[in-house]
Amino acid sequence: MLQAKSLNGKIVTLATMTSVDIAELKKQQASFFCPACNQQVIMKAGTRMIAHFAHRSTVNCPSYEGGEGGYHAKGKLLLYQWLVYQNINVQLEAYIPSIDQRPDLLLTINKKRIAIEYQCARISIEQVTQRNKGYRRANITPIWILGENRLNRQTNNHIKIDQFTRQFIHQFSTTSPPALYYFCPQTLQFITIQDIHLTQASQAIGKFDIKSLNQIHLLHLFKQQRFTAFELYQLWKSEKRKFRLKPLHPYGKELSWHQWLYGKGTHLEYLPSIVHLPVSSQYLMKTSTWDWQSRLVIDLLAPLPIGGQISIKSCESFLRKQILSTHHVPLIHAPENPIIEYLRLLANLNIIKQESPHSFTKINPIKFHKNIEEALKADEEMISLLTVNTSDKMQA
Repeated sequence: MLQAKSLNGKIVTLATMTSVDIAELKKQQASFFCPACNQQVIMKAGTRMIAHFAHRSTVNCPSYEGGEGGYHAKGKLLLYQWLVYQNINVQLEAYIPSIDQRPDLLLTINKKRIAIEYQCARISIEQVTQRNKGYRRANITPIWILGENRLNRQTNNHIKIDQFTRQFIHQFSTTSPPALYYFCPQTLQFITIQDIHLTQASQAIGKFDIKSLNQIHLLHLFKQQRFTAFELYQLWKSEKRKFRLKPLHPYGKELSWHQWLYGKGTHLEYLPSIVHLPVSSQYLMKTSTWDWQSRLVIDLLAPLPIGGQISIKSCESFLRKQILSTHHVPLIHAPENPIIEYLRLLANLNIIKQESPHSFTKINPIKFHKNIEEALKADEEMISLLTVNTSDKMQA
């Protein structure tokens, strides 16, 4: 911990003190105590670490999380100083007795409280869930900023996102894009990734914005940045091609899916081009886009006659085992519905037409391809059409 109480109750932050002042405290053999549990703590200060306090014992301290490490301590301190510089009412390691939690930073803005957790180490999903539940009980909005050491960037727009990282995706309103936040205390870079679209189980594309910490304000976290329709679908065109041409070494869920396709008398190469389209709320699905979308197309839409109707409720019922509960994404305040998103894309492609808020009518047949060459060509044509139609709707 960066802070502790002295005998007279004064909060002391070692990291903001000079080496001379710290040496004087050691000389005086001053006693310090944990602000949460009041147990005695000891000073830790050296040339290779951020000066901090540590428990002599971990017994009965509700805020004890284990050793944080210098990377985390430095980042937390820098974020605190960044907020202080902006004249924001912020407390470092404030203990909240009503929920037995101590966020890294606690902000109060116009009577609204925000807890910032700077997470650099992997912890259990259960721990994250419990912390978020605690903040909700206390009417505190949590914002999780990950250490840049947790970022696995693959290309300019591609990142690895595992189940652990998914739970830190934020969305503050129905109009804001899904976002992840990262901070590096070594380079002082603050990284925002927005408009996240999962391309497969543990990979996504997103719009990166990298700024030096001293170039941005807290409000930068809420600034919305999305792909244009052209940018998104150009990236997805590449995803479609990789999907069609990837070598087949399936296992697990993907193997089961290939076996299901075989049972339906088709193959990946022959799938309609409308399978494997981007939906921003894919984080609510247990399986990849090509899996659940192909099941919807092959089992529900393809057999439907022209003029036949399909309801959103029937699609949700059909895919109920593949939909995750929203408690898996606790930082998404207004989650979209991936199935509705997909049906609207099909409406943009003139496959179906929305007749009411709850139902669609099939207006064109669904084409299965005869070979890979035909499929690749049709994929490109479909992406081009989707780009034009989506751009037109955005400008309307």
